[in-house]
Amino acid sequence: MGTLISLLAYFLIAIAVAPLLLLCLYVLASHFQLRLAERILDAAMQLLKLQWLSAGLLNIVGGLALGALGVWMILHFEPLPQRLLGALLVPFGLWRAFRGAALLGAFSRTRDPR
Repeated sequence: MGTLISLLAYFLIAIAVAPLLLLCLYVLASHFQLRLAERILDAAMQLLKLQWLSAGLLNIVGGLALGALGVWMILHFEPLPQRLLGALLVPFGLWRAFRGAALLGAFSRTRDPR
């Protein structure tokens, strides 16, 4: 299980960093006027689309998990301060899930200009 979590963390880091690295590679290729520059830019665009999609899905899943954790805290903890903390998690989790859904909606409305 620890290996799966590590692989997922490395995958998310790679999704976040890869478009920036390709963009830097594009700047270098463009500076040296290589024909490969446009292909690198196209690959960076595809990775940015993957980054938006994964960010939206991650926000939806994380938001729903935070909301569920808040409901669980409200139902299972006895002292009032802990219940109030759980009650604060529910709207924050729903807000995060809404933001993820809005991100996916914006992602699905974008069209390729070609």
